[in-house]
Amino acid sequence: MFEVTDNYINLVIDGRKIGYILYDEHDDKLLGNYIFVDEQERGKGYALELVSYFTELSKSKGKKIKPICPVIKRILETRYPEFIYG
Repeated sequence: MFEVTDNYINLVIDGRKIGYILYDEHDDKLLGNYIFVDEQERGKGYALELVSYFTELSKSKGKKIKPICPVIKRILETRYPEFIYG
């Protein structure tokens, strides 16, 4: 389940926060500043799920994503290039 609060997209499973994306919203874009997935949960596709949800959020706001974090950038470039700002 995803929760969006105060510039965070949190991924919560069984009541536990597994990971999050920290972003900033600007007039014409969302900045993807940082992504984190709990060390015990890495390798399970959660980063991809978070970025996928981030693209849905950007689409709902009519904005593109400017990736600051290299992990977010790599996922966007390989899976969702149409959402990259610029």
